[in-house]
Amino acid sequence: MKAIKLPFKVKSAILACGADLKGAFALAKGDKAYLFDGFGDLSDLDNFTRYEKAVVRAEKKLKIKPQIVVCDLHPGYFSTRFAEDYTLSAIRYPLFKVQHHEAHIASAIIDNGISGEVLGVAFDGTGYGTDGKIWGGEFFIGNAKKFKRVAHLEYLPMPGGDMTIREPWRMAASYIWKNRDSAHFSGRMVGRKKWAILKIMIEKNINSPMTSSMGRLFDAVGSLVLNKERSGFEAELPIELEKIVDKNECGHYDFELKTRDGPDSIDMSKAIRGILKDLDKKVPRSAISAKFHNTAAFVILKAAKRFNSKDVVLSGGVFQNKFLSKKTRELLGEEGFKVYMHSKIDTNDSGIPLGQIAIANARASAFASNYL
Repeated sequence: MKAIKLPFKVKSAILACGADLKGAFALAKGDKAYLFDGFGDLSDLDNFTRYEKAVVRAEKKLKIKPQIVVCDLHPGYFSTRFAEDYTLSAIRYPLFKVQHHEAHIASAIIDNGISGEVLGVAFDGTGYGTDGKIWGGEFFIGNAKKFKRVAHLEYLPMPGGDMTIREPWRMAASYIWKNRDSAHFSGRMVGRKKWAILKIMIEKNINSPMTSSMGRLFDAVGSLVLNKERSGFEAELPIELEKIVDKNECGHYDFELKTRDGPDSIDMSKAIRGILKDLDKKVPRSAISAKFHNTAAFVILKAAKRFNSKDVVLSGGVFQNKFLSKKTRELLGEEGFKVYMHSKIDTNDSGIPLGQIAIANARASAFASNYL
Protein backbone atom coordinates (compact mmCIF):
# COMPACT_ATOMS: atom_id res chain seq x y z
CA MET A 1 0.00 0.00 0.00
CA LYS A 2 1.17 3.53 -0.84
CA ALA A 3 -0.25 6.43 1.18
CA ILE A 4 -0.33 9.57 -0.97
CA LYS A 5 -1.14 13.11 0.14
CA LEU A 6 -3.50 14.64 -2.41
CA PRO A 7 -3.19 18.30 -3.48
CA PHE A 8 -6.93 18.62 -2.72
CA LYS A 9 -9.59 17.20 -0.41
CA VAL A 10 -12.09 14.75 -1.85
CA LYS A 11 -15.69 15.86 -1.38
CA SER A 12 -16.87 12.28 -0.75
CA ALA A 13 -14.98 9.05 -0.03
CA ILE A 14 -13.99 7.38 -3.32
CA LEU A 15 -13.14 3.85 -4.46
CA ALA A 16 -11.20 3.90 -7.73
CA CYS A 17 -11.01 0.52 -9.43
CA GLY A 18 -8.17 1.12 -11.90
CA ALA A 19 -7.69 -0.76 -15.16
CA ASP A 20 -6.97 -4.42 -16.04
CA LEU A 21 -3.50 -5.37 -17.29
CA LYS A 22 -1.83 -4.00 -14.15
CA GLY A 23 -4.57 -4.42 -11.58
CA ALA A 24 -4.69 -1.70 -8.93
CA PHE A 25 -7.25 0.19 -6.87
CA ALA A 26 -7.26 3.15 -4.50
CA LEU A 27 -9.37 4.50 -1.67
CA ALA A 28 -9.52 8.22 -0.93
CA LYS A 29 -10.85 10.23 2.00
CA GLY A 30 -10.03 13.77 3.01
CA ASP A 31 -6.65 14.68 1.52
CA LYS A 32 -5.27 11.13 1.52
CA ALA A 33 -5.36 8.38 -1.09
CA TYR A 34 -4.25 4.80 -0.46
CA LEU A 35 -3.02 2.96 -3.54
CA PHE A 36 -2.96 -0.84 -3.73
CA ASP A 37 -1.26 -2.33 -6.79
CA GLY A 38 0.63 -5.40 -7.97
CA PHE A 39 -2.41 -7.57 -8.77
CA GLY A 40 -1.27 -8.30 -12.32
CA ASP A 41 -3.65 -9.00 -15.19
CA LEU A 42 -7.19 -9.15 -13.80
CA SER A 43 -8.31 -11.48 -16.59
CA ASP A 44 -6.48 -14.16 -14.57
CA LEU A 45 -9.02 -15.61 -12.08
CA ASP A 46 -6.52 -15.90 -9.22
CA ASN A 47 -5.40 -12.29 -9.68
CA PHE A 48 -8.97 -11.05 -9.85
CA THR A 49 -9.92 -12.98 -6.70
CA ARG A 50 -6.97 -11.44 -4.81
CA TYR A 51 -8.05 -8.01 -6.06
CA GLU A 52 -11.67 -8.46 -4.88
CA LYS A 53 -10.62 -9.66 -1.43
CA ALA A 54 -8.07 -6.86 -1.11
CA VAL A 55 -10.72 -4.19 -1.72
CA VAL A 56 -12.87 -5.58 1.12
CA ARG A 57 -9.89 -5.83 3.49
CA ALA A 58 -8.68 -2.32 2.65
CA GLU A 59 -12.08 -0.76 3.32
CA LYS A 60 -12.22 -2.41 6.73
CA LYS A 61 -8.63 -1.65 7.66
CA LEU A 62 -8.80 2.01 6.62
CA LYS A 63 -12.40 2.43 7.79
CA ILE A 64 -13.35 4.05 4.52
CA LYS A 65 -16.87 3.54 3.19
CA PRO A 66 -16.94 4.81 -0.40
CA GLN A 67 -19.74 7.12 -1.47
CA ILE A 68 -18.54 7.27 -5.09
CA VAL A 69 -17.11 4.43 -7.18
CA VAL A 70 -15.05 5.23 -10.28
CA CYS A 71 -13.72 2.88 -12.96
CA ASP A 72 -12.36 2.74 -16.50
CA LEU A 73 -14.57 3.50 -19.50
CA HIS A 74 -13.75 0.12 -21.09
CA PRO A 75 -16.91 -2.04 -20.89
CA GLY A 76 -14.96 -5.30 -21.05
CA TYR A 77 -12.48 -4.67 -18.25
CA PHE A 78 -12.81 -6.95 -15.22
CA SER A 79 -12.21 -3.91 -13.01
CA THR A 80 -15.17 -2.19 -14.71
CA ARG A 81 -17.39 -5.21 -14.12
CA PHE A 82 -16.26 -5.32 -10.50
CA ALA A 83 -17.23 -1.66 -10.10
CA GLU A 84 -20.60 -2.26 -11.71
CA ASP A 85 -21.32 -5.21 -9.41
CA TYR A 86 -20.06 -3.26 -6.39
CA THR A 87 -22.51 -0.41 -6.97
CA LEU A 88 -25.41 -2.87 -7.18
CA SER A 89 -24.88 -3.70 -3.52
CA ALA A 90 -26.27 -0.30 -2.46
CA ILE A 91 -28.24 2.22 -4.47
CA ARG A 92 -26.33 5.08 -2.87
CA TYR A 93 -23.11 4.19 -4.69
CA PRO A 94 -23.02 6.21 -7.92
CA LEU A 95 -20.67 4.81 -10.59
CA PHE A 96 -18.49 7.20 -12.55
CA LYS A 97 -16.59 5.99 -15.66
CA VAL A 98 -13.38 7.77 -16.71
CA GLN A 99 -11.51 7.61 -20.01
CA HIS A 100 -8.25 5.68 -19.55
CA HIS A 101 -5.80 8.24 -20.92
CA GLU A 102 -7.42 11.20 -19.20
CA ALA A 103 -6.81 9.24 -15.97
CA HIS A 104 -3.15 8.80 -16.95
CA ILE A 105 -2.68 12.54 -17.32
CA ALA A 106 -4.62 13.29 -14.12
CA SER A 107 -2.40 10.84 -12.20
CA ALA A 108 0.71 12.70 -13.39
CA ILE A 109 -0.89 16.01 -12.39
CA ILE A 110 -1.39 14.61 -8.86
CA ASP A 111 2.14 13.23 -8.80
CA ASN A 112 3.54 16.68 -9.51
CA GLY A 113 0.99 18.79 -7.63
CA ILE A 114 0.24 20.86 -10.73
CA SER A 115 -2.42 23.54 -10.78
CA GLY A 116 -3.65 25.13 -14.00
CA GLU A 117 -3.97 23.74 -17.51
CA VAL A 118 -1.40 21.48 -19.15
CA LEU A 119 -0.72 19.76 -22.44
CA GLY A 120 -1.06 16.11 -21.46
CA VAL A 121 0.66 13.50 -23.62
CA ALA A 122 -0.56 9.93 -23.05
CA PHE A 123 1.52 7.35 -24.93
CA ASP A 124 0.18 3.91 -24.08
CA GLY A 125 -0.69 0.49 -25.45
CA THR A 126 -4.46 0.25 -25.10
CA GLY A 127 -7.30 2.36 -23.78
CA TYR A 128 -10.98 2.52 -24.70
CA GLY A 129 -11.82 5.88 -26.28
CA THR A 130 -15.00 7.92 -26.06
CA ASP A 131 -15.57 7.17 -29.76
CA GLY A 132 -15.36 3.40 -29.16
CA LYS A 133 -11.92 3.14 -30.79
CA ILE A 134 -8.66 2.02 -29.19
CA TRP A 135 -6.66 5.05 -28.08
CA GLY A 136 -3.03 5.26 -26.99
CA GLY A 137 -1.27 8.16 -28.77
CA GLU A 138 -3.19 11.08 -27.25
CA PHE A 139 -2.77 14.80 -26.62
CA PHE A 140 -5.07 16.67 -24.23
CA ILE A 141 -5.36 20.28 -23.11
CA GLY A 142 -6.88 20.98 -19.71
CA ASN A 143 -6.94 19.67 -16.16
CA ALA A 144 -8.81 17.07 -14.11
CA LYS A 145 -12.02 19.09 -14.30
CA LYS A 146 -12.06 19.02 -18.10
CA PHE A 147 -9.73 17.66 -20.78
CA LYS A 148 -10.06 18.38 -24.48
CA ARG A 149 -8.53 15.85 -26.85
CA VAL A 150 -6.62 18.05 -29.30
CA ALA A 151 -4.57 15.49 -31.27
CA HIS A 152 -3.82 11.79 -31.66
CA LEU A 153 -1.91 9.38 -33.83
CA GLU A 154 -3.85 8.73 -37.01
CA TYR A 155 -6.18 5.75 -36.69
CA LEU A 156 -5.03 2.47 -38.19
CA PRO A 157 -6.60 -1.02 -38.24
CA MET A 158 -5.53 -3.64 -35.67
CA PRO A 159 -6.02 -6.82 -37.75
CA GLY A 160 -6.89 -9.56 -35.29
CA GLY A 161 -7.65 -7.15 -32.43
CA ASP A 162 -5.74 -8.11 -29.28
CA MET A 163 -3.77 -10.71 -31.26
CA THR A 164 -1.64 -7.81 -32.51
CA ILE A 165 -0.07 -7.62 -29.03
CA ARG A 166 1.19 -11.22 -29.23
CA GLU A 167 1.81 -11.05 -33.00
CA PRO A 168 3.18 -7.55 -33.67
CA TRP A 169 3.83 -8.38 -37.33
CA ARG A 170 0.12 -7.68 -37.78
CA MET A 171 0.56 -4.00 -36.84
CA ALA A 172 3.65 -3.81 -39.04
CA ALA A 173 1.52 -5.18 -41.86
CA SER A 174 -1.17 -2.61 -41.14
CA TYR A 175 1.32 0.25 -41.50
CA ILE A 176 2.68 -1.35 -44.68
CA TRP A 177 -0.87 -1.65 -46.01
CA LYS A 178 -1.48 2.05 -45.32
CA ASN A 179 1.65 2.85 -47.34
CA ARG A 180 0.43 0.60 -50.17
CA ASP A 181 3.81 -1.12 -50.14
CA SER A 182 3.05 -4.82 -49.88
CA ALA A 183 6.37 -5.75 -51.51
CA HIS A 184 8.01 -5.21 -48.15
CA PHE A 185 5.83 -7.89 -46.61
CA SER A 186 4.58 -10.47 -49.07
CA GLY A 187 7.27 -13.07 -49.56
CA ARG A 188 9.73 -11.19 -47.37
CA MET A 189 8.46 -11.29 -43.79
CA VAL A 190 5.37 -13.44 -43.42
CA GLY A 191 4.69 -14.93 -46.82
CA ARG A 192 2.10 -14.18 -49.48
CA LYS A 193 -0.70 -16.30 -47.99
CA LYS A 194 -0.62 -14.60 -44.58
CA TRP A 195 -0.39 -11.20 -46.22
CA ALA A 196 -3.39 -11.93 -48.46
CA ILE A 197 -5.53 -13.01 -45.49
CA LEU A 198 -4.52 -9.97 -43.48
CA LYS A 199 -5.36 -7.61 -46.36
CA ILE A 200 -8.85 -9.09 -46.57
CA MET A 201 -9.32 -8.64 -42.80
CA ILE A 202 -8.31 -4.98 -43.02
CA GLU A 203 -10.20 -4.08 -46.19
CA LYS A 204 -13.40 -5.87 -45.17
CA ASN A 205 -13.10 -4.68 -41.55
CA ILE A 206 -13.06 -8.20 -40.11
CA ASN A 207 -11.95 -8.08 -36.45
CA SER A 208 -9.83 -5.01 -37.21
CA PRO A 209 -10.68 -2.28 -34.68
CA MET A 210 -9.12 1.13 -35.27
CA THR A 211 -6.34 2.32 -32.99
CA SER A 212 -4.30 5.45 -32.34
CA SER A 213 -1.90 3.62 -30.03
CA MET A 214 1.76 4.62 -29.76
CA GLY A 215 2.40 1.26 -28.10
CA ARG A 216 1.15 -0.53 -31.19
CA LEU A 217 3.34 1.70 -33.38
CA PHE A 218 6.36 0.68 -31.28
CA ASP A 219 5.30 -2.97 -31.77
CA ALA A 220 5.12 -2.47 -35.54
CA VAL A 221 8.53 -0.82 -35.76
CA GLY A 222 10.01 -3.46 -33.46
CA SER A 223 8.69 -6.20 -35.73
CA LEU A 224 10.18 -4.54 -38.81
CA VAL A 225 13.57 -3.58 -37.36
CA LEU A 226 14.14 -6.75 -35.33
CA ASN A 227 12.56 -8.97 -38.02
CA LYS A 228 10.35 -10.73 -35.46
CA GLU A 229 6.76 -11.87 -35.93
CA ARG A 230 5.84 -12.71 -32.34
CA SER A 231 6.17 -11.32 -28.85
CA GLY A 232 6.50 -13.50 -25.74
CA PHE A 233 5.09 -10.81 -23.45
CA GLU A 234 3.63 -7.31 -23.70
CA ALA A 235 6.14 -4.71 -24.98
CA GLU A 236 8.88 -7.31 -25.56
CA LEU A 237 9.88 -5.88 -28.94
CA PRO A 238 9.76 -2.21 -27.84
CA ILE A 239 12.02 -3.15 -24.90
CA GLU A 240 14.47 -4.84 -27.29
CA LEU A 241 14.25 -1.84 -29.62
CA GLU A 242 15.26 0.50 -26.80
CA LYS A 243 18.17 -1.75 -25.78
CA ILE A 244 19.83 -1.45 -29.20
CA VAL A 245 19.48 2.35 -29.53
CA ASP A 246 22.57 4.14 -30.87
CA LYS A 247 22.73 7.05 -28.42
CA ASN A 248 24.99 9.02 -30.78
CA GLU A 249 22.41 9.03 -33.59
CA CYS A 250 20.66 12.42 -33.79
CA GLY A 251 18.57 11.90 -36.93
CA HIS A 252 14.83 11.37 -37.08
CA TYR A 253 12.15 10.47 -39.63
CA ASP A 254 9.49 12.68 -41.15
CA PHE A 255 5.83 12.70 -40.09
CA GLU A 256 2.81 14.96 -40.63
CA LEU A 257 0.66 16.83 -38.12
CA LYS A 258 -2.63 17.26 -39.94
CA THR A 259 -5.03 19.99 -38.85
CA ARG A 260 -8.68 18.94 -38.82
CA ASP A 261 -12.05 20.26 -37.65
CA GLY A 262 -11.86 17.92 -34.66
CA PRO A 263 -8.63 16.72 -33.02
CA ASP A 264 -5.52 17.02 -35.20
CA SER A 265 -4.03 13.74 -36.41
CA ILE A 266 -0.41 12.66 -36.62
CA ASP A 267 0.36 10.62 -39.72
CA MET A 268 3.44 8.40 -39.29
CA SER A 269 3.44 7.07 -42.89
CA LYS A 270 6.59 8.97 -43.86
CA ALA A 271 8.40 7.59 -40.81
CA ILE A 272 7.49 4.03 -41.77
CA ARG A 273 8.66 4.64 -45.34
CA GLY A 274 11.92 6.05 -44.00
CA ILE A 275 12.44 2.99 -41.80
CA LEU A 276 11.81 0.64 -44.75
CA LYS A 277 14.27 2.56 -46.92
CA ASP A 278 16.92 2.37 -44.20
CA LEU A 279 16.32 -1.36 -43.83
CA ASP A 280 16.75 -1.81 -47.58
CA LYS A 281 19.99 0.20 -47.47
CA LYS A 282 21.27 -2.02 -44.60
CA VAL A 283 21.52 0.91 -42.19
CA PRO A 284 22.48 -0.49 -38.74
CA ARG A 285 19.43 -1.46 -36.68
CA SER A 286 20.79 0.58 -33.76
CA ALA A 287 20.67 3.75 -35.88
CA ILE A 288 17.16 3.00 -37.16
CA SER A 289 15.95 2.40 -33.61
CA ALA A 290 17.45 5.70 -32.45
CA LYS A 291 15.95 7.62 -35.36
CA PHE A 292 12.52 6.19 -34.57
CA HIS A 293 12.77 7.03 -30.86
CA ASN A 294 13.90 10.54 -31.80
CA THR A 295 10.90 10.82 -34.12
CA ALA A 296 8.47 10.01 -31.29
CA ALA A 297 10.08 12.77 -29.21
CA PHE A 298 9.85 15.24 -32.11
CA VAL A 299 6.14 14.40 -32.45
CA ILE A 300 5.66 15.65 -28.89
CA LEU A 301 7.75 18.76 -29.52
CA LYS A 302 5.76 19.64 -32.63
CA ALA A 303 2.47 19.20 -30.75
CA ALA A 304 3.72 21.35 -27.86
CA LYS A 305 4.57 24.13 -30.31
CA ARG A 306 1.28 23.69 -32.13
CA PHE A 307 -0.83 24.07 -28.98
CA ASN A 308 1.51 26.58 -27.28
CA SER A 309 1.29 25.10 -23.80
CA LYS A 310 4.39 25.68 -21.68
CA ASP A 311 3.54 22.95 -19.14
CA VAL A 312 3.75 19.48 -20.70
CA VAL A 313 2.78 16.36 -18.76
CA LEU A 314 3.90 12.89 -19.93
CA SER A 315 2.18 9.69 -18.81
CA GLY A 316 1.39 6.18 -20.01
CA GLY A 317 3.23 2.88 -20.28
CA VAL A 318 5.34 3.92 -23.29
CA PHE A 319 7.16 6.43 -21.08
CA GLN A 320 8.72 3.55 -19.17
CA ASN A 321 11.12 3.82 -22.12
CA LYS A 322 13.99 5.76 -20.54
CA PHE A 323 15.61 6.80 -23.80
CA LEU A 324 12.37 8.26 -25.16
CA SER A 325 11.63 10.03 -21.88
CA LYS A 326 15.11 11.58 -21.70
CA LYS A 327 15.07 12.64 -25.35
CA THR A 328 11.64 14.23 -24.96
CA ARG A 329 12.72 16.14 -21.86
CA GLU A 330 15.81 17.42 -23.68
CA LEU A 331 13.97 18.57 -26.80
CA LEU A 332 11.17 20.29 -24.88
CA GLY A 333 13.59 21.83 -22.37
CA GLU A 334 15.69 23.36 -25.15
CA GLU A 335 12.54 25.10 -26.44
CA GLY A 336 11.55 26.48 -23.04
CA PHE A 337 8.82 24.00 -22.14
CA LYS A 338 8.44 22.72 -18.58
CA VAL A 339 8.14 18.94 -18.56
CA TYR A 340 6.48 16.88 -15.84
CA MET A 341 6.80 13.11 -15.48
CA HIS A 342 5.98 10.59 -12.77
CA SER A 343 8.17 10.21 -9.72
CA LYS A 344 6.15 8.76 -6.81
CA ILE A 345 3.44 7.10 -8.93
CA ASP A 346 4.14 4.62 -11.74
CA THR A 347 3.65 5.93 -15.28
CA ASN A 348 1.99 2.66 -16.28
CA ASP A 349 -1.55 1.53 -15.45
CA SER A 350 -0.70 1.07 -11.76
CA GLY A 351 -1.17 4.81 -11.34
CA ILE A 352 -4.57 4.94 -13.07
CA PRO A 353 -6.69 4.80 -9.84
CA LEU A 354 -5.23 8.10 -8.61
CA GLY A 355 -6.10 9.81 -11.87
CA GLN A 356 -9.60 8.38 -11.61
CA ILE A 357 -9.92 9.87 -8.12
CA ALA A 358 -8.79 13.32 -9.29
CA ILE A 359 -11.24 13.36 -12.20
CA ALA A 360 -14.19 11.97 -10.23
CA ASN A 361 -13.61 14.50 -7.46
CA ALA A 362 -13.17 17.45 -9.84
CA ARG A 363 -16.31 16.57 -11.79
CA ALA A 364 -18.40 15.29 -8.88
CA SER A 365 -20.96 18.13 -8.91
CA ALA A 366 -21.77 17.78 -12.61
CA PHE A 367 -21.82 14.02 -12.29
CA ALA A 368 -24.14 14.11 -9.26
CA SER A 369 -26.70 16.25 -11.11
CA ASN A 370 -26.65 13.81 -14.03
CA TYR A 371 -26.91 10.84 -11.69
CA LEU A 372 -29.90 12.24 -9.86
